[in-house]
Amino acid sequence: MAIGAISRLWALARKLEDLFALHEAFEESLQVVDERLQALENRILKLEAEQTQMITEARSAATAAATAVAGAVLSDAITRITRIETRADQLEQRRLPPP
Repeated sequence: MAIGAISRLWALARKLEDLFALHEAFEESLQVVDERLQALENRILKLEAEQTQMITEARSAATAAATAVAGAVLSDAITRITRIETRADQLEQRRLPPP
């Protein structure tokens, strides 16, 4: 009877040992998963920061392009108006009798 109790106690001890081994393996697995999740989180944060930077740069580029286009249009309009005024002055000079 003592041997049966000792064998049951021994079996229980082996099962507890196996349980602790599984627990340790599970903790290691969770640690690996946690590290990978942390790496993914860091990568996402970096990508979000880069995306914000790209949006800012795109807005700046769009503003610069719009300013350049507006400047070119205004310059062309001023040149044309100046030519029209010059031509109008020349025509007016021809119509006036000499002094």
